[in-house]
Formats: sequence, C-alpha cells, structure tokens
Amino acid sequence: MRESEKMEIKQLFAEGVSITELARRFGHDRKTIRNAIFGKKKKGDDVSVDTSTLNRGRRVKGSKLEPFKPYVEQRMRIGVLNAERIFREIREQGYTGGITVLREFMHPLRPVVSAKATVRFETAPGEQAQIDLGAFPYYDKEQNRRTVWCFAMVLSYSRMLYLEFIKAPDQLHILQALRHALEFFGGVPKTILSDNCAPLVVSHDGKGQVDWQPAYMDFAKHYGFVPKACKPYRSRTKGKIERPIGYIRQSFWPVSFVDLDDLNRQAAVWRDTVANVRIHGTTREQPVVRFQAESLQPLPAHRYTLAQTGLRKVLNDCRISWNANLYSVPWRYVGHTVLVREFETGELRVEYDGEVIAQHRVLSGKHQVSACSEHVRGIPNDTVRSQRGKVPGIQVEPEVEQRELAVYEQYALGGQVQ
Repeated sequence: MRESEKMEIKQLFAEGVSITELARRFGHDRKTIRNAIFGKKKKGDDVSVDTSTLNRGRRVKGSKLEPFKPYVEQRMRIGVLNAERIFREIREQGYTGGITVLREFMHPLRPVVSAKATVRFETAPGEQAQIDLGAFPYYDKEQNRRTVWCFAMVLSYSRMLYLEFIKAPDQLHILQALRHALEFFGGVPKTILSDNCAPLVVSHDGKGQVDWQPAYMDFAKHYGFVPKACKPYRSRTKGKIERPIGYIRQSFWPVSFVDLDDLNRQAAVWRDTVANVRIHGTTREQPVVRFQAESLQPLPAHRYTLAQTGLRKVLNDCRISWNANLYSVPWRYVGHTVLVREFETGELRVEYDGEVIAQHRVLSGKHQVSACSEHVRGIPNDTVRSQRGKVPGIQVEPEVEQRELAVYEQYALGGQVQ
C-alpha cells in the first residue's frame, strides 16, 4: 500500500469513517485497513486501540435503542446527522422507542458546528423564490469519486421545496431544472434570487448592477419574473435556500442509486413525503399547507425551448469546435466569430449576423465530425491571396515549363539546358 493511500485512510478514519467503509472504498480487507491506521503489530507488541472516539454516546439504562446504536454510529460516520431521518430508518427496522432517547445518544457524537449571524427577512406570498446549486460527491461502482449537482428552489413565503439532481452545473441543465420547478409549483413568483454563478451572471459590481447572461434574461422574460442576484461573496443573503441545501444533505443524502433517473425518483418521494409535509422550524407550519396561500403568476401558454449558446471562431478548415466535436460551416465565414446554439431537441444551429448559416444534429460522443459538402463547394483555387481574405488553404499544383524530350536527354548526358 502506498504511503499516500495510508495517509488518506488515516485522515478519513480520524474524521469518523468506519474501518468497514474504508475497506469498501479502497478495495482492501479490514485487516489491511487496521494495519494502515494503527501500524502492523509485531510479535511481543501490546497494541491497544482507543475506542472512545468510536463510541462516545451516553448509555441510557434499559434503552430500546441499544440494538440500533451500531447502525446509528455507522450512519453518523458517513455524514448522516439528522435525528429525524435516522429515527425514520430505525423505526423501519423495528425500533419502538422515542426520538428523545435517540437525540441524547447522538448529541455527544455530533461535530461542533459554528454558526454565523444572519439577518432573516420574510416575504409576501408569491413575491419571491430562491435558487441554488450544491455539489454532492459519491463513489461509483468502480470506487471512483464522482459528483452530481443538486438544483434546489424554495418559495420564500411557504418554504415549498423543489429539488432536482443534474449531471452538470451548466446553463442548459440549470434552466431545465428551473423550468421543471416552475411547472411543479404551477406558477411563477415575481422575483427569483440566485447567486452569481457564471451560467446565469456575467458580472456583478456589488452595487446592484448585474450583467446577466442573455439566455437567462430571455428565459426570465418568457416566464415573466425579475431575476435578482445576491451580493458577491454574500450568499448567506439567500438564507431560505442555503438552509434547504444543508437540509437535503442531512435528511436525504447519502443514498444508493442506479442512475440519475433513479436518484431523482427517490428525491421526489422524499420531497413529497418528508420535506414538504414536515413542520417547518421557522413558520411552524407544513410547507404544503402554507403553499395554498401562495399567489403565483400563471405559467405562459407555451413551454420555453432551451438552448445552450456560445461564441466560436470558424477555423481554417471550415469548422467550429463545440463540446469536443467539430461541425462544418460555409467556407466564406472562415476567420469570423459565429453564434452557436445547441437546442434541447438535439439540433445545433450556427448563426452569423442574425442569419442561420448551418444546421446539424448534435453528436453524442467526442472527437467526431459533422460535415456538409455544400459548405466547401465553390472555394476559389486561383484567387490572389490579398483579395481572397481568410479562406481555407488549398494546395495548388506548381507551374512547370513544358520542354521537348531532347532537351532532357541533353541534360542527362551532362549538357546544359538553355
């Protein structure tokens, strides 16, 4: 075992990850993991392990929780710290005690969390919603560390929550999730507050002047809401959404899932059976009940068609590069900057000065080429360089003077060619 791997194992163990979990992650047996943590035991050594850090919960006399304590400790080691979630899980396993005993056992095992002061403000029904993204790491079947992103949207008055896990934090996936959220709520709030993430915001001067991404502004106009951004480096001004991201981590994550669809199916069940029916800690009401008072604007008649956009320069071979693939455009646009739109329907459109100059189907893989023969038809071969501008380089046959064969015979015999 490499020393770097041993150091990582020791660090994770110190953070509370169990030996069994470490063996699963690193692909070693538990004995090897123990040796990496405590050192290999030599003959005659008396190696004792301080287990006080592994079992610090207070023992309750005659507690019904006793058979479930190992499970509770194991869940807390991997980051599940929400007592209500663990309470639901052990109830399904046969626990018949109360949640107070569980909380008393979990309390000394919790890490110390420092809190920052935040000014809380309330909004009227239908006035505002808040959105954010959170990164959720996991390990795939080959034990490779991966990340899936969670989009969350909360209506500020009712605290009604929508969440959706997306594979990439880009503009297309964020706006798809936002569209799904508005359709889930069945209406549109007057304003939507976000942070200053690049897919939505180009720049923010901190004084209220925000330069929005054109695609997000077009989306906002279609649905009729006013986009707003929190002050740079002050994401806590979105208190109502920062809290649910943490709540999702504690009450729902981590989970086992097959693929993204399976993960979102589980998230939808948790949303409808736990998150939106619980008694909210601030409003002291169920979000689903309080939601009845939300006065949202109606959805537009037509669904917004999404596209990922970007600027690209046409290369000398009459192609543009887009998401690791190449797409052809007419040769006369070589050297020019064009606008590329990738629609969720699978169509890729290239525009110049408001005119569509090329259309392709989006290639699914990488390092592939989609070419149209019409785009290279009519390339001039004999145009003077100073007049033709930036066009693809075309190989031209060199001019050769035609001579009689007798001339070449004379040259072969050592004579000079006149």
